[in-house]
Amino acid sequence: MSEPLGLNQCVSEGTLQEEFPFIRQGGGKDTSHEHTFQDLHDSRPRHQSPIGIQRRRFPVEIFADLTKREMQRVLEILHYSVEATTGDDVYQVLQLIQRVVACPRVIGGVAQLNPKGTFREFNSVINVSYSNDWLYTYGRNGYASVDPVLQSVLSTFKTQEWEQTYKKASSPKQLEFVEEARSYGLTHGITTGMLERGRGFATFFSFAGGDSGDTNRYKGLIEYLLPYLHRILIANTHTPLDNRVKGLSPREMMVLAWMKQGKTNWEISRIIGVSERTVRFHVEGIFMKLDVGSRTQAVAFAMEHGLFPNP
Repeated sequence: MSEPLGLNQCVSEGTLQEEFPFIRQGGGKDTSHEHTFQDLHDSRPRHQSPIGIQRRRFPVEIFADLTKREMQRVLEILHYSVEATTGDDVYQVLQLIQRVVACPRVIGGVAQLNPKGTFREFNSVINVSYSNDWLYTYGRNGYASVDPVLQSVLSTFKTQEWEQTYKKASSPKQLEFVEEARSYGLTHGITTGMLERGRGFATFFSFAGGDSGDTNRYKGLIEYLLPYLHRILIANTHTPLDNRVKGLSPREMMVLAWMKQGKTNWEISRIIGVSERTVRFHVEGIFMKLDVGSRTQAVAFAMEHGLFPNP
């Protein structure tokens, strides 16, 4: 029998792994991935880990100038972001962010992209506080295809400061959009987003209005929270195939379900708590996405393609 190891003896890592191959040292011999506590605050680019997970350093500078009250709110946002699992949860988190960044207009959602990576259609939109009039105008005029802010976010996935992006607008349709947006008070704000690789979806989040200096001040914080919000919304894009392909939003599906029950636009507006004009906007969107010309055809198409949940 071999002698037992004394306290002053040391088993090498190689010996240990040869005897027990299931034991793996964290980081192994690759010192390029060894980090001290100080390294976590280093702003230099990180090496990418062998399994392709990019480390996110802790962004100290984002929180350096926040007041105690603001820090409490940020911790509240992080708490609910980690706990969130549904689109309704994202809505509430966006409301919390709205309080911190003091932006009167907030919206977010998921866009479906074409194979080339350009905008195809909206999969879902979470409107926290944008005006229905602007959203109606935006949808009717097809502004998503010319909106320089949205287009820039979806092509670069870099946070856009509206005032700077607006200056780059050049085509007549883009200039028309910028002028129209400003007429609704949408002069400054920031929009950020993230691509879901391999699935053809991207999330976007816009914070507009308020003091432009404050909005830009919180840019880093919003970017820091983006992966949490992205994760939740993408997790909730598992809709039925035909619904996803046609791009019906949850609100459009709700309107369509009430249409199936024979409700008028006015009745639906009372039921879901929006204006009749907003319901008309959703109905027109349903017609366009399903390529139908009447309520009866829309309901028939939905039933044929299994867009309604089983009773």
